[in-house]
Amino acid sequence: MGLGKTQATVRIGAIVAFLFLAVLPAAAAAGPECSDRRISAKAISNADDIQAFVECAAEYVREHGTEEAHRAFVEDERWYYGPIYIFVTGVGETGNDTITYVFPPQRHIEGNFRGPVVDTFGTDYYAEAHRILSVVDAGWIYYAFINFTTGRDEPKRSYLVEIDWNGERAVVGAGYYANDLPGTCESERVNAGQLSAAPTDKTLQEFVRCAALMVESKGYFAKHELQDDPRWRDGSTYVYVMDMMGNQLMTSNRLSVGGRIRHEWGERGRILDRFGGRDVLSIADSFGESYIYYNHVNPVTLRQERKVGMLKRVVSQGVPVFVGSGYYPSLGAAAQDPQCEDDYIAAGAVQTRRDLRALVNCAAEYISERGPEEAYRSFHEDPRWDDENSYVFVRLLERDEVRSQLVAYPPDATREGIPGEALHDVPTGVVGDYLRELHRLTDDFDSGWLHYYFTNWETGMLEPKTTYVVEVDWRGQAAAVAAGIIEPDLPGTCPEAQVNAATLDANQTPSNLRAFVRCAAFEVEEWGHFAAPILSRGSRWTSPGSHVVAIDVASNDVLFSGEEYSIPFASFLQQAFGPRDVVRMVDVFGEAHWYYMLPGGDPEIAFLKRVLVQGQSVLVGSSYQLPVRSPIP
Repeated sequence: MGLGKTQATVRIGAIVAFLFLAVLPAAAAAGPECSDRRISAKAISNADDIQAFVECAAEYVREHGTEEAHRAFVEDERWYYGPIYIFVTGVGETGNDTITYVFPPQRHIEGNFRGPVVDTFGTDYYAEAHRILSVVDAGWIYYAFINFTTGRDEPKRSYLVEIDWNGERAVVGAGYYANDLPGTCESERVNAGQLSAAPTDKTLQEFVRCAALMVESKGYFAKHELQDDPRWRDGSTYVYVMDMMGNQLMTSNRLSVGGRIRHEWGERGRILDRFGGRDVLSIADSFGESYIYYNHVNPVTLRQERKVGMLKRVVSQGVPVFVGSGYYPSLGAAAQDPQCEDDYIAAGAVQTRRDLRALVNCAAEYISERGPEEAYRSFHEDPRWDDENSYVFVRLLERDEVRSQLVAYPPDATREGIPGEALHDVPTGVVGDYLRELHRLTDDFDSGWLHYYFTNWETGMLEPKTTYVVEVDWRGQAAAVAAGIIEPDLPGTCPEAQVNAATLDANQTPSNLRAFVRCAAFEVEEWGHFAAPILSRGSRWTSPGSHVVAIDVASNDVLFSGEEYSIPFASFLQQAFGPRDVVRMVDVFGEAHWYYMLPGGDPEIAFLKRVLVQGQSVLVGSSYQLPVRSPIP
């Protein structure tokens, strides 16, 4: 299996080995049930949340019927909040024969034919939805649409699920507008002033990601923009760039000491002191993006204040660098996490860091409402909190490592009460580093992210792990409730034994495809065009069913491919997608799903990721075949 075929003996998917994944049809690997992952419109903060939101909406239609679903979708805050809403439309070849059944922002169009809606990428939105649903019964669509909050057309990605609506073929969907995509990052929406006015983890992440895209594109010449463009500095908010050794290369912070621009973390030899000896640069290198917590001189107040920072690793003109910024929590009220009733998730459904945070927040809420005794029982016995994928644990916040004990550890209750140094079957220095960082974080912040190395029980290997912690009261003592996730496709991971073409062949799932493509993209990002021989011929990246392809966005030419194909790439694009500019689509969104089926071929799903190679946008991807769907009526 793997790529589609142009003819009975010609594999065309090889052409598109660069395709992207999304959600598989019902016959393939299914996502979490709504009972395990439940989210309301007000709790949605990124595109990862949209899929669960739409799947729950489809389940609501099936369980309650269309009349009740219509009422709920337009009236209940769970389904309609700000720019997030559920819509339901018919499935037709164009907007001329597609009825809108539910559309909360504009109720007057409900019950009518919408008419053609030609989007940014060159085709009728409804025609593209119709094409996608000929390949899968649920998936992503990328387009530009009016954001009713801002009144502007903006890039939007929506998740669609096919349903029955009063006997008619229809689709239920919802979408998300992101501010930090390669094709967005508009200065009027993402800037230092916006972060200063709303200092939250979300606005910090957007600001750093957009700054990183600018540095990635302009390289050393970004120095002039950082110094001169007010977008990158406002009061206590600014951007800095460091090399892999921690030398500060450029900054938009104008604060100087003795005529010299101040280093973000003080003198070169004292960087580690700022973080209690923790090597935050190695952490950021391994995790790609990492939060950091420290005390720093606020350039506005000139006082030492606690600061939440974020580092993002990018490769600019062939050189890896860190781009960072931060905010001072004291300058504004921190954004409150959604209540568990609005953002519920079970341990078995955790797939992303966003999911992890929701799980830990729910666990903290459970401790507060039910008490430690009931929480202890539930954390050990209820699969809501303990799954082979993730688990919730509780540790006392004692300065003495010997007394900094686990008091709830579902994977192995015999470890509860054991002194800190003996907890994880890993070197003492690693455990000590983790415990010191936990205490340093909770000393000044009620919650936050920890990045460290941990033994993966399945592989027996030390691997980068991301954990979210929330301080709670546990029987009168300060404690941290937490959960973590080990990700296979970080810059510092991508283990060959787990992420390779043969593994993808053996287990063709969305998560495996995504990890395969992201790891291949890291190779291209690091080695540039020199990655071509490795990715197109190396045994790790090619197999009978899987391989990697890279495409030049500017010319639409295939730069390299793990398999040869028999027709020009331009012909493939035309046959698979018609006039739709799917290459530019990926360039705008950074990552995107492709679904296609060539005449006489098999349906395919693909995942593509955009990287910059010497300032040139390149798409890296792979794909695999899907079960054939019944023809569209």
